[in-house]
Amino acid sequence: MSTVDREIEITQGEALRVAWQAYGLPALSLLIPATVYPPREDSALLDRVLAGLGPGRGRHLFEIGCGSGAISISAAIRGWRVSSCDVHPLAVAASRGNAADHGFEASLSIREGGPGEAGDWNPSTGADVIAWNLPYLEPTEAQLGPLEDAALIGHDESGQLLQHLTENPSLLRPGGIVLLLHSSNRMGDGIPSAWRRAGWATRIQRETVLGDERLSVIACWRPFELAPQEILKVCDSTNVTMLDADLGIGSLLRTESQPGGKGQHGRHWVDSPGGFMGTWNLPPDSIGGGAEHLQLAAGIAVLDAFSCALHLPLPSHGWPHIAALADIGLRLEHPNDVWLNESKLGGILAEGRTQGDQVRVVLGIGINRWGPDADVPTAGWADLFEMDADTLSPMLHASMASLLEVHPLLVEITREAVSTLTSHAGARE
Repeated sequence: MSTVDREIEITQGEALRVAWQAYGLPALSLLIPATVYPPREDSALLDRVLAGLGPGRGRHLFEIGCGSGAISISAAIRGWRVSSCDVHPLAVAASRGNAADHGFEASLSIREGGPGEAGDWNPSTGADVIAWNLPYLEPTEAQLGPLEDAALIGHDESGQLLQHLTENPSLLRPGGIVLLLHSSNRMGDGIPSAWRRAGWATRIQRETVLGDERLSVIACWRPFELAPQEILKVCDSTNVTMLDADLGIGSLLRTESQPGGKGQHGRHWVDSPGGFMGTWNLPPDSIGGGAEHLQLAAGIAVLDAFSCALHLPLPSHGWPHIAALADIGLRLEHPNDVWLNESKLGGILAEGRTQGDQVRVVLGIGINRWGPDADVPTAGWADLFEMDADTLSPMLHASMASLLEVHPLLVEITREAVSTLTSHAGARE
């Protein structure tokens, strides 16, 4: 039977009337054609995260892959201005019909198409939140038609969105986030790493386990948006210079040479030619977690950045991912060092300064590209991968934001979560 014949045969089946229970809302009655993906546990997980963002109050949600329209309609009920799209024409028809049944025909813009597709599927204005329940089911598992099968697992859909955002940055408004639901099966755990390599911060918002599979909703955003980044030829200490500077939260100050660098307890840091030496300006209340907590979180950020460079899943998105780094000898050494086998690879130093009622908090990271001559055995990232500091820097910046940025649309990473990660990475409090 041809693909077209199979699609026609399945399409002729009766549409199902299902009740969709969105979080905190009355149940919605949805009519779903036989070949359109119905709302399931994954839909409920994404809806729970969207509900956690509070009333829409006119903010713009753009849903990719709207299917039956369950999430788009629920968001509209909560007060979001909603645009959505789907590559499946019957899904578009179902979403429009279900929106009309619930009185939202005029307020929802639903178009055919999606990332990687030609056509006019983009919303007319930028979104505050882009949400996508990424395809992750095997076609044999889904029991849908060929048109819907084509939207299931098979290629890097999130990468197409990433490329589209690069080419069309206004699709996401300043301060906006992308919510992606992905599975731990096949390539799912590689999605956060791919977005980090492109310079986007990522953080898990909510997870659930279905059998032997883990579903995660992650947020992706532009790290420390609008914060300046500066590179100096020579700087005695990027921490001291940042403490003296008047730069915004999230700002990054790097230097090519740091003759006056220091580590824990004032020890001298010998920088490696071509290495990374930089300092971030952090929110004043960061010190409430303690300098040790900040250093441990930054250590996970370094491991994340190395995982990006090595095309491995991110430790901050699941402590089992640390095992792959341990296999190649990467670990954290309490309280502020990164080691490769028995050689020091880098160091981290958090410092603060109080003047009157003003508090400044900075966090510096020094990582060797090659191991310099020093009084302790040293290693460099060139022992693991070939990359210059300018290429590694955006991954580090995104990883720092992923662990430490305070964002109004995101859940924060707790001290307990950092402690769990660092204990598996070799550093124990």
